[in-house]
Formats: sequence, C-alpha cells, structure tokens
Amino acid sequence: MAKEVTTARISTELRDKLKKLGAKGETYEDVIQRLVAIAQKNEKKGERS
Repeated sequence: MAKEVTTARISTELRDKLKKLGAKGETYEDVIQRLVAIAQKNEKKGERS
C-alpha cells in the first residue's frame, strides 16, 4: 500500500535551503525525515531549543 501524501506550502527560500541540505538523488521528504530524526535525537538528549 502506498503512503498517503500531502502538499505543504513553504517559501522558495526554505525550499532552496532544503535543496542545499540534500544529497544528490535525495527527495525533500528524505531531507525532512533526516532533520526530524536529528531533532528527535536532540530532544531526547535535552538539547531542545
């Protein structure tokens, strides 16, 4: 079964930042998933801003 998807409106500035953070062939979803995992890891360590 395929995942459900949605559209999130972001600024072109943020889109460009995500593009720079991504590796070749990586989707925006891949980049965002990686950033969320990092945030969750930091949250568990008590490093949340």
